[in-house]
Amino acid sequence: MNTLYHTLASLCEKYALGKMQGNPQAVEGGLLHRMYHVTTDQGDYAIKLLNPDIMKRPRAIQNMMDSERVARHLSHGPDAVPVVAALSGKKGADATPGGTALSGDDEPLWFVDMDREDSPESFRQYALVYPWLEARSLFAPRIGLSHCGKIGRILGLIHHAQLKPEDLGLSPEETARPLYDWQGYQSLARHQSVSWLADYEAMLPDLTRWDRAATEAMKSVASLQVVSHRDLDPKNVLWKDGEPWLIDWEAAGAVNPWQELVEVLYYWCSDQSGALDLSLCRELLQEYTRFMDLHSVDWAPVFAVSFDGMLGWLEYTLKKSLGLEKDEKGEGPAQMKGTYRDLLHRESQTRQLAELCEAMGHRVTADSPL
Repeated sequence: MNTLYHTLASLCEKYALGKMQGNPQAVEGGLLHRMYHVTTDQGDYAIKLLNPDIMKRPRAIQNMMDSERVARHLSHGPDAVPVVAALSGKKGADATPGGTALSGDDEPLWFVDMDREDSPESFRQYALVYPWLEARSLFAPRIGLSHCGKIGRILGLIHHAQLKPEDLGLSPEETARPLYDWQGYQSLARHQSVSWLADYEAMLPDLTRWDRAATEAMKSVASLQVVSHRDLDPKNVLWKDGEPWLIDWEAAGAVNPWQELVEVLYYWCSDQSGALDLSLCRELLQEYTRFMDLHSVDWAPVFAVSFDGMLGWLEYTLKKSLGLEKDEKGEGPAQMKGTYRDLLHRESQTRQLAELCEAMGHRVTADSPL
């Protein structure tokens, strides 16, 4: 019995999901964790095995628990959004799958203790388990006006809820961060004589400039925060019968709503080359502004901060390229270069999108709270 099968079978047994039928099927998608379609004699499940190295980080476990709390909260009430939330179960051998309770002994983060093949030490394999949804993500050029409109409406509903971290018992978010040590990474790359050194050194002026602008704008946008998904790109939305379902809430937390709106516009309204389709942008904004007022938004710091997430991902791929983080597939350098190209493309379109956001901001909705 291979390690993967044993891990998944152990989870199914411990949490009373039934006896596995056949082999698990890998589900393409995430870059940090591994997802599998598992069939048992009781049903079908999507089981996400969480990266053990990431789960060793401070607050990683609590962050996973908090993210599911956000998802479940937003899936309830009159303005509920369509969410695929993790199943819950009591810890221990007598655990059983539960519903989406927000309190009690139920826990969304499950685990089994496993032995390492290359070490006498055991490790704890954490997992999130979801009901299997027979649905697919959509990407350009298949994304159309109706899809963007529905995403705009969902994002508007989430922001309209005005959830604060304290409302859900979450820890407060950091409102600032130090500059990334781009020059320090340059020195390490030189010391290692990496093949991609020249490419990285060509990026440095832009990375430094974007990073400085983003960190300087953070205090400005931090004055307005709501709890939201924070990673609402097309891969994290499944479509079934023309309707969206939001998945992968691991990044959920506090964010400036306008910052997330800009991110979502880039995610959903770009063609295969990365160029913005203004008709898709207008449709998304039209639905969003049914719930949110953009009339007095200062867009300059918002667009500066919108580079932060991609800069953070580029720094992570840079660490992988330098051996500071695990890179089992050796994809670090390619991911780093691809993210830099995306940042360049984003910068070239900032003015055009900012002008559209300002124009749409004159459509004030009477019940918009912000």
